[in-house]
Amino acid sequence: MSVADHPGCLYCGGRDLDVLYTGVTDRLGHVPGERTFLRCRGCGSAVLDPLPRTEELPGFYPGVYSFGGDLGSGSRLKRLLSTAEYRAFVRPAYTAQVRKVVRACGWRRGEGRRLLDVGCGRGLRLLEFRARGFEVAGLDVLPDVVRYVRDDLGVPARCADAAAAADEYEPGAFDLVTSFFLIEHVPDVRAALAGMFRVLKPGGWVAGAVPFTDCVQAGVFGRRWIHTAEAPRHLSLPSRAGLATAFREAGFEGFRIVPDSALHCGGQVGSSLVPGATITHAYGGRGLGPLARRALGAAVTFAAVPWCAFENHVLGRPSMGIAVARKPGAS
Repeated sequence: MSVADHPGCLYCGGRDLDVLYTGVTDRLGHVPGERTFLRCRGCGSAVLDPLPRTEELPGFYPGVYSFGGDLGSGSRLKRLLSTAEYRAFVRPAYTAQVRKVVRACGWRRGEGRRLLDVGCGRGLRLLEFRARGFEVAGLDVLPDVVRYVRDDLGVPARCADAAAAADEYEPGAFDLVTSFFLIEHVPDVRAALAGMFRVLKPGGWVAGAVPFTDCVQAGVFGRRWIHTAEAPRHLSLPSRAGLATAFREAGFEGFRIVPDSALHCGGQVGSSLVPGATITHAYGGRGLGPLARRALGAAVTFAAVPWCAFENHVLGRPSMGIAVARKPGAS
């Protein structure tokens, strides 16, 4: 597919695209081949070229991909590592995100409010929202993930994509819809946002966490940046302006970006500098080598936290942020 044949920017709809990166390879080594990212000259967002077919997408994900409570179940050492990671990194990052979202909505807790997490993954973040008093539900496209969230965590969950959320739930069913690092994975960003909009109550909130292609980290690491090298699972990488346009066109108002925690952003530095430190390599591989690389990645992560705090709050160019907006109407 030539640039002229590409369907265009997934955020602003612009068709004036040029080449941003070529020769991008899957950081996990799961999907062979090289890929290209194009940049929209209008809003600065990046989009994969060519875009995969929807039916191809599930095959891009390895069996061990995201953090879950069942990681390392076959090895005592990996079980100890996953427990340490959860306490030192994963849970603090999730609780910080939950706190930021709740505060951005102007709430203190979630009692009496219903929350849907679209692309809920293994559901650990939903447990943190539930601890804050929300009545939580999850939505994900992977059947095994949905079964785990529903059967092991006891959280109601359904199998569907974001665009089909309104087919699964009544319009206006939720006070808050969240999506954490989902938007960059979907082939139709505007359809996904429209699905979230429909299931929100008037006055309800949406909070979507994403990586930003116009951040400092992306410029420093280039095609080696973790989110660029996440192709072909990452179909796009929004700019801040592009994401704002997509939210406005979906009908949301009051768009703003809350920087993600410096700890979580530091994890992106660790994964970019030590590409063999991924969850997939550490928990899906064998021997001590992957675990040693995981430990090295963790050391880089914590060392990068001060820089990421500067990047987030002084430079105002976070590598990852939570986009928060509201559906017009009564509170």
